[in-house]
Amino acid sequence: VLLAAVLLKMGTYGFVRFSLPLFPDASVYFSGMMCAVAIVMIIYASFIAFAQKDIKQVIAYSSIAHMGVIMLGIFSMSREGMSGAVFLMISHGVVSGALFLLVGMIYDRRHTKLIAEFGGLAHVMPRFALIFGVILLGSIGLPLTIGFVGEFLSLLGVFKINAMFAFFGGIGIIVGAIYMLSLYRRVFFGECKNERNLALKDLNFKELIAIVPLCLLVIALGVYPNFLLKPIDISTQNIISKMQKRAVLQDDKDKISRLNSARSER
Repeated sequence: VLLAAVLLKMGTYGFVRFSLPLFPDASVYFSGMMCAVAIVMIIYASFIAFAQKDIKQVIAYSSIAHMGVIMLGIFSMSREGMSGAVFLMISHGVVSGALFLLVGMIYDRRHTKLIAEFGGLAHVMPRFALIFGVILLGSIGLPLTIGFVGEFLSLLGVFKINAMFAFFGGIGIIVGAIYMLSLYRRVFFGECKNERNLALKDLNFKELIAIVPLCLLVIALGVYPNFLLKPIDISTQNIISKMQKRAVLQDDKDKISRLNSARSER
């Protein structure tokens, strides 16, 4: 939970807070390469996630794909893309943290995370199935959930600089929806053939206290994202203006150095 929800964002935070404002020319110069690497992250991690047989590993590889979308938004160098990337950092922290908590709850009951060991859990644990479904929809970016806003703005930002980058990023998101919905179908629907699953208890009061606020947050910030987007947009504008100022200053320094070299030659 701590790794996916908090520590995973330290790298992308470093790009936004340090790399872009301190090295604007290098960031612009390598932006195409970084977007290409991000697309490889999205598509490759999505296909790996689809092949996994462990619930936890599916969620873990989906986190890599989401980080790729964040990198696309950051290196779009646009106001929409960077704002969407920062929003997606927050939304992914909420969603992935909640999913890993839910996996921990089911592991505490069955001591296994293999998808093949489950099936038909919606009949046995309806509250667990409902909350898992809501948070999973936030993970795949369903409209009116927290995941949609960040993904849409990130792809919109990168679309303004390169439509092909946005196209391949969108393909990765579609594949992500496929493997996450497939996971949900195999775990929660169908017949409950495993006798061990029939005796499973639904979420208790303590578990509901831990997970319901995150579930409500997934819906609330999807319906009203401006609560976070407004302060994020202000910070994004400041970073972009800093990048532009540094680029201008560097151009002025280059012009001065060229003038001085020309004078010395004369």
